[in-house]
Amino acid sequence: MEPVPLNALPKYSDWAAYLLDPSGELPSDSTAYIGTETYEEIYARLLESYCDHPLPPIDAVKEIRSHGRSDGDLVSEDQALYRVGVAELVEREYDTVQTALEPLLEGDETVLDLGCGWGWTLDAIASKFPGVRVVGGEYVLAGVEFAREVFVDGRDRERIAVDQFDFFGEWEIVDAVDGNCVVFTKGTLVTLSETESVVERLETLAAERSVTAGVHLEQVGPHPETVFGHLRRRYSRERGYEDAVLDQLRNSPELDVIDVTYDVHGSNPLHPLTRIRWQAR
Repeated sequence: MEPVPLNALPKYSDWAAYLLDPSGELPSDSTAYIGTETYEEIYARLLESYCDHPLPPIDAVKEIRSHGRSDGDLVSEDQALYRVGVAELVEREYDTVQTALEPLLEGDETVLDLGCGWGWTLDAIASKFPGVRVVGGEYVLAGVEFAREVFVDGRDRERIAVDQFDFFGEWEIVDAVDGNCVVFTKGTLVTLSETESVVERLETLAAERSVTAGVHLEQVGPHPETVFGHLRRRYSRERGYEDAVLDQLRNSPELDVIDVTYDVHGSNPLHPLTRIRWQAR
């Protein structure tokens, strides 16, 4: 990865330029990519394109991640900026997911990937941990259909599966799991209208020993008291993201937070992932 100085960020990010000089217009709709209707359309288009031109899973991921990106976009890691191409971006994203889960997996667990979107995280997990069962849950039906087509079909369906799932509905997806279960989310909890009820559900499952641990890669603070940190804080506020989940997990009597690491990766440097790991008490 090629290091880039922090003061170059506005050259690459319209949002960074706006946050430094808010007298201009917003670079995009501040609520874009939050509503489920938007993702229904996006995932449906992805599925149509894939069916017309099928690719191996990793190549499909690279093709999708290249949309709207130049071959030299910025990412962040540990509060530093780097310029990467699409192939390296996908490699770093897969590694971030795999590294987050690895300390909690011995090889015979089921990973519940809740809010898995179009499913690339299923592939990241299944390709790294061959003894682990991976079950994805996604609210948007078109995302479920795409994930099944690209990442499930042609594989052992006893080992990788995806079904429709609602964080605020019944969690039947957990009832179908036998043995050790680890919950995983990436960039999902921050988009929910509230997370208190989700954490309460995790507490119940942990108390019942239906779930033994959790890993969350979510765009939450605490952001540092730097210019970069203030930009990130303002970005989350402008976009309306929910950021209470870390405090809720830390305050839980049933969940023991054992790791919080800020900015493990940010494909959007203004919205980096914080890695949160917990175990049932």
